[in-house]
Amino acid sequence: AIPAQGLSAPAEAFSPPPVPVWSKVGEPPENRDAAADSARSSIVDQCDESAALLRQSDVNEEARRRCVEEYDGGTDIEAHCSAPGRFRVIGDGSLFLPHRCTQLLWSVPILLALLACLALKRPIFGDRTDASGASGQHGALGGRGRDQVGSDAGGSIVTLDEACHTATLNESCYEAVHWAKTQGIYSNPEWYKDLTNESDIGEFQMAIHKASPEKCPEPCVGGNKDGEVCPPPQVADKYGACNEPKEPSLMTFYMYRAQGKDEYPVKNVNLADLAGVMWYLQREVVGSRPRKFHIERIIRYKVTMKNTDDYFKAFKKQFGPFVAFDEGSARGRSETWEKYGFVVGCQLVDPDIYSYVPQPEDQPGCYPKDSPLCTSGKWYSLPGPCPEEKVDGKTPECIAKWPGGGCPSAVVTGAHDCTYWAEFAGQIMLDDLEGVGDYNTWWITKDSKGGTVPNENIEYSPHLDRGIGMTFWDNGHSVEAGRKRMDAVVKLFKEKFPAMPERLPEPPCF
Repeated sequence: AIPAQGLSAPAEAFSPPPVPVWSKVGEPPENRDAAADSARSSIVDQCDESAALLRQSDVNEEARRRCVEEYDGGTDIEAHCSAPGRFRVIGDGSLFLPHRCTQLLWSVPILLALLACLALKRPIFGDRTDASGASGQHGALGGRGRDQVGSDAGGSIVTLDEACHTATLNESCYEAVHWAKTQGIYSNPEWYKDLTNESDIGEFQMAIHKASPEKCPEPCVGGNKDGEVCPPPQVADKYGACNEPKEPSLMTFYMYRAQGKDEYPVKNVNLADLAGVMWYLQREVVGSRPRKFHIERIIRYKVTMKNTDDYFKAFKKQFGPFVAFDEGSARGRSETWEKYGFVVGCQLVDPDIYSYVPQPEDQPGCYPKDSPLCTSGKWYSLPGPCPEEKVDGKTPECIAKWPGGGCPSAVVTGAHDCTYWAEFAGQIMLDDLEGVGDYNTWWITKDSKGGTVPNENIEYSPHLDRGIGMTFWDNGHSVEAGRKRMDAVVKLFKEKFPAMPERLPEPPCF
């Protein structure tokens, strides 16, 4: 067990150069430096499957006695003497430990012990349980600890101070940090010493914490435990905070295509996000009989993309301009492709025409949530070989000169001729989605002579804003109705392809 030696425990071993062993809250006692100078080293003596035991020696009892005498005869040590900054006392104050594990790593014996504990898949320094068997009894003394020191009936509990927390979306601290980075740095730059508008989110949180700890906790180096991966195109800084990238991002997400029976390579085509493909179906396809282009299915692709450095340096955007392909051809972009490479393009569709709004969980990296950038569906363009010529006009010479952006494998490099890779990720039939059975018999009937003629059924009438003979596409201008239709698509894909993720976070269209 850890001997109860009071506030003179040797903290300096964990954070060179030596730091004060203890201090009074608000004003240090006079013997602060003496206590620090006289404290001795602590080492991790043993790490086994049950716990890691910390042992200490040569403790300055005089320093502890003086602290006790100075403050009410020591009736409650913890009420008067606290650990120095970045340190915390638990139980009777038998030991201080720094709150960041990285501060321990300079000590080779300690590093080896920590690695041994991690190899055993145990919490560093064991389970946090007090003598009575209760867990977490001392948490109020310094916040919840990520890593704890175990104890037996005669010992004290010592924890690494885990007051740190890197702010995430929908937290008040994140709102403050986002304001500081996007507005405060411009209106009041003097508030953010040594920071610029290019500084990382985590650095702004640290600055706010130092100035106003009540607004933001200290961000955690390395990020929060079990922190989520940054959504595309964002990247994590040293505190695990998600930042807008400073170079093209490698991103993998779903794209969708409405298609008939024919099969096409995924090159020189337009795809969409889920909101975008539903918008297209509602506006262009289901309002005619038979369906326009005889479209009968929604195909899903898992697309990995990374646009070129040349394009990002010129425009600071992840996506290039959208181009509309018709029979594999999109004219008028040769200058862009020659100078910047065959970049994947993107554009927003108008949600005021038909109300398909991407769900926040589909694009968590889009901000602010109520902006058109985050509430509009998206169309994409994937330039392939000889992109200006139609399918029949793509000669070997043209293909050699204009190879397109499709990569030969899933290794997407962001080179001028390797900006995307698309793989099939399932398909669903519109008949199954709508529940009509067989569309080809649903909208036609026989006349008196045995011939076939259209009946009154139609999937969606723009003038009525509803269908005749079905209700799936009703209320095309309702955000709620659009959301339910998109949810039905996601659900059907999950039923047909249960091994694949229902959703992959998608990047904003910029």
